[in-house]
Amino acid sequence: MFIPLDTCTDEFSEEASAFGHCVACGVSHSLPYGHAKFYAHELRQQLEAKGDMLLPIPDGVADQQKIQAQVDALAGNPRYSMDYLWGSALGQMLGVMVCRTQDGTVGVVRAFSGQYDRLYEIPGWAPPVMDLAQYNAVNSVGNKIVNDYTDQINALAPSDKALLQQLKQERKARSRSLMDELYGLYILGNFSGGQKPLKEVFYSKQGMRTGTADCCAPKLIHYAQQNQLTPLGIAEFFYGAENKSQTRQHGKFYEACEEKCQPILGFMLCGLQ
Repeated sequence: MFIPLDTCTDEFSEEASAFGHCVACGVSHSLPYGHAKFYAHELRQQLEAKGDMLLPIPDGVADQQKIQAQVDALAGNPRYSMDYLWGSALGQMLGVMVCRTQDGTVGVVRAFSGQYDRLYEIPGWAPPVMDLAQYNAVNSVGNKIVNDYTDQINALAPSDKALLQQLKQERKARSRSLMDELYGLYILGNFSGGQKPLKEVFYSKQGMRTGTADCCAPKLIHYAQQNQLTPLGIAEFFYGAENKSQTRQHGKFYEACEEKCQPILGFMLCGLQ
């Protein structure tokens, strides 16, 4: 959801927040924080005041009444409460992108990383990169097969060691196959008009981690491409209880992560002027 701004803050940072090496052209591309930190602070204040992710839809937003009706229909549902990020979830990354439309209007788009309490979509927030209906269909079929293997394994007697080992190997292979199918649903684009499957874009000596392309920056940049927006800056910050590894703390800003984002953002930013 693109939220137009009446005026844009003068606060600006040239520090790179989203960046990476591009497999298409062989060089690195980056996007600064720009004006985005200011609006990220605003977003944090709005969430603290509201207490949940169901923020009011401002005037000027396309289909404002329709989206506001979706938000209103979810009002009071504890699943959207910010309390979730102070409990077992141990916080989550949130992001804001400042961008410009083709007619020169400047505005912001907001996103949350991954899923919010198992939800990929919340009205008013950027959607996931993949087609969610297709993803759910593939995941449902694949999980059923994997679960069937688990049921067979659990039903075996401990003495059936050979069959037990065979079923475990088959389950592992099926799980790997399912992940490949799901990754195949992620088609990433860039600002030069190129498109590639996620696995062809990923540039790292490390293996691809679960959740790649589900973080805030990929969601926001993908949204910009799908809606003919020009990104001007991105800011990602952590909201909620400190994570177990103590690498994320409430309210602090963080650049795009090395494991999942930097290996794909170079390609996604290619061609951005």
